[in-house]
Amino acid sequence: MDSTSIPSLDDFLSDSSEHIRKYAPETFIYAASGTRRAAVLAGVPDEGDELAIWSRGELFRNIELIFVHGVRHLFMPMLGPSQFRESTGNYHEYLWNWFVEGISGPKAIDRYQSSGWRVRIACGDFIPQVKEMSEKLISETTKNDAHTLWCYAVPDFSLPWEWLLEAAKRGNASTYQEAVNALYGENIPPASIYLSTVKPLVSSLQLPPLLVRDTVQCYWSLRPGYSLDQIQLRSILYDYAFTRQTWREDKTGRAEQALAHRDIWERGDILGLGKRLGPFWYPDSTLAE
Repeated sequence: MDSTSIPSLDDFLSDSSEHIRKYAPETFIYAASGTRRAAVLAGVPDEGDELAIWSRGELFRNIELIFVHGVRHLFMPMLGPSQFRESTGNYHEYLWNWFVEGISGPKAIDRYQSSGWRVRIACGDFIPQVKEMSEKLISETTKNDAHTLWCYAVPDFSLPWEWLLEAAKRGNASTYQEAVNALYGENIPPASIYLSTVKPLVSSLQLPPLLVRDTVQCYWSLRPGYSLDQIQLRSILYDYAFTRQTWREDKTGRAEQALAHRDIWERGDILGLGKRLGPFWYPDSTLAE
């Protein structure tokens, strides 16, 4: 990409959403974690109805922000094996209640319908606890696929692969696209941005089956919960569209340009090393000594 055609970050941050939309990927994975921590930091109790109401508001705010900027398919991993292993009192029951009521309750349905969002449970046909919920969302949200929210819950890390194998058998899938259609009920473009919060990690919860086919650009925010704001999202889209586009067909003389920044390339930083802040992890490279 010619550097003269790249806008400045400041100009991009202040540009219209309509213009920025052309740089957004079709499929975006947003795997937020630390919602209870975010609630406590916001002065909200980390359990009970108040937490559920506040979390749903933050969730919907983030969904709207991402859709406004042009994403068509938003995958949001919400419940994973680590949560189901918790021994916190009544937490398992709270998890399913939060997921079912928060995603398919009357207030949620009203929001989807007023916003024109189509909502689906990824792999919902394979999870008995959400099958009825999944059918309700199909019948009560729009058939228009301009913006689809895919909610994702994984009680055990091995299950997504079992779901994939079962779907492929059911649909007699023999190609990638046939397998995608069998698993999700439609052909979804592969994801090209993955955004998570706090610790940099991936699993069968964070990366739903078959969404990773081409290159996925990965980002991690250190603010827990559904804390994404417009500046953060636009900074990610800018980096995705311009800063990371470094591949060249003709690499003549390219490697030698590393000499201009020898001190940085030879410093040996490792992204992902961190330290403990009480019971939590935080990256070393961002902490002031």
